[in-house]
Amino acid sequence: MPEGARGRGPRLLAVQGTGRLVGWSLAAGNGRQLAVSTRLYRSEAELVQALRELLIERASLRYAFTQDRSRAWCWSAYLPPRTTRPGPAAEEPVARSARGYLRRDQCRQGMESFRVGLHWLERELRTPGREGRWPW
Repeated sequence: MPEGARGRGPRLLAVQGTGRLVGWSLAAGNGRQLAVSTRLYRSEAELVQALRELLIERASLRYAFTQDRSRAWCWSAYLPPRTTRPGPAAEEPVARSARGYLRRDQCRQGMESFRVGLHWLERELRTPGREGRWPW
């Protein structure tokens, strides 16, 4: 991929939560937020581990569409069930839409943009010269 095209792809951003907790946000090349993490992590190492799992399992994510109180459509992404993920954590979403959508088809397109963004990000992180750069 040409060097100039790399800057136009999605960007993974660290988001500071309360205290020392940290989460992530995925932004499109135009800066629009695509998704955010649904939980905050105690350390950068824990965040990186969660992102690795998300990228590895991206093809197996299950998506759910809901409407909030204002009737805006939102999506959530769930990791596949595992016996190593105990209890309620197995049913918690790992990502959600960064905003609400007026129509379900717009929400579905937002989810598809997230999926494409994850694929692009995983491929980008494998390119030579990325070693030692966040998120790993």
